Amino acid sequence: MANTLLTPTIIAKEALIALENNLVLANLVHRDYSSEYQSIGATVIIRKPATFTSASVSGTVNLSTAVESSVVVVLNQQLDVTFNVSDRELSLEVVDFSEQFIQPVMRAHAQKVDELVAALYADVAGHFPASSTSSVSDITNLRSVMNILKVPLTDRRLVFHPATEARYLPLDAFLHAEKRADGGRAIREAEIGRVLGFNCYMDQNIPSHTCAMTDLAGAASAATVGATSIVLYNLASAEVISAGDVFKPTGISEWCVVTTAVTLSGGGIATVSFAPALVTAIPDATVVTFQATHKANLAFHKNAFALVTAPLAPPIGGARAAVLNYKGLSCRVVYDYTMMTKQNLISIDMLCGVKTLDRNLAARLSDAN
Repeated sequence: MANTLLTPTIIAKEALIALENNLVLANLVHRDYSSEYQSIGATVIIRKPATFTSASVSGTVNLSTAVESSVVVVLNQQLDVTFNVSDRELSLEVVDFSEQFIQPVMRAHAQKVDELVAALYADVAGHFPASSTSSVSDITNLRSVMNILKVPLTDRRLVFHPATEARYLPLDAFLHAEKRADGGRAIREAEIGRVLGFNCYMDQNIPSHTCAMTDLAGAASAATVGATSIVLYNLASAEVISAGDVFKPTGISEWCVVTTAVTLSGGGIATVSFAPALVTAIPDATVVTFQATHKANLAFHKNAFALVTAPLAPPIGGARAAVLNYKGLSCRVVYDYTMMTKQNLISIDMLCGVKTLDRNLAARLSDAN
């Protein structure tokens, strides 16, 4: 029997469930939600987990002070899908309407949200280049990078590009990985299993980083401990070093990520800003090697990145609308009618922003194959 016309509230409820079920990366990072109505470009302050310092007791106990900090996240993404529906389609049962419209719309939103989170890889300097033979030692070395960065052993995730996943799946460590369903449907379907301390997944939205440089080796001037900029030379003239490019000075274990794009001068020289700060001084003429174009597979702790959402205000003017939230996600559904074309319109939109909370809680497994 036909349903009565579907209301914006019914559609919003179904949409949020569909969105949560289709997210992968966004379900693996820290999520925060502002309950106040916000608009595009608004800023939200979120609190980072407190930190403490452990000290030996000598006589009396030293009172520990919780060091709390916060970060500002800009809600600079208003994602929207607007589509036509007929009166007949609006009278469908909710299950049929969801399959025909809501599920495809929210898959599109989920893909975009995952792309936004995945793009944060460009902030990450922790790095290990995958071997051409796809050895399990790649994962043990990546684990070592995470351990050196002092990433907590819990809540570690490793998300593969589809092509990289295909190279590692034949390995016994992945073929026989423990199968666990820790999240929603999309996470279960994307999950590979637990390997060497990582909960491993595949996400079709993991990007490839393009290094535009043709000359990947040059030299660096002397730099002291704590430096966040360095003069590079002996590189090809007039090339662009892009934000997100990573390089490693010979003789130290740390990789550096370029934070601001710069064009090399005619002599192949440029002052490059990078992060994190050097923990080891380097002498003049130190050889520096850049990582070539690669798939930016991402290993991270949950608190490395954040997705923040907030509700959009219902429109004024009498339009039928609903604004709901579910598990830290929010969407707005608005009905409209175009008199000239006699068409019903439904808009499903959401407001969000992403932010790197701590670049030292993540690392790339770069795959240049």
